[in-house]
Amino acid sequence: MEPGSDDFLPPPECPVFEPSWAEFRDPLGYIAKIRPIAEKSGICKIRPPADWQPPFAVEVDNFRFTPRIQRLNELEFQLLRRLRQENHLSPGVYSQP
Repeated sequence: MEPGSDDFLPPPECPVFEPSWAEFRDPLGYIAKIRPIAEKSGICKIRPPADWQPPFAVEVDNFRFTPRIQRLNELEFQLLRRLRQENHLSPGVYSQP
């Protein structure tokens, strides 16, 4: 593409690998095997076998989740108050020129 040209050239597609079940049993070995090809493009996609299901990685009996409420309007108010104090601004709507 020449400088100043408005034509968009999409980047080339990344290599896509579809390992067999035998290859997929050792994922790190498979990655080492395809590494020379994938490094040439800097990125690749690995599609697992169609009927593969990832293992459930959370221990349900020990897992605890504590939700937090984020009051975004309060954060915005605190930011505006701080800006007003630092810049001696009066209340109102501000925009950048």
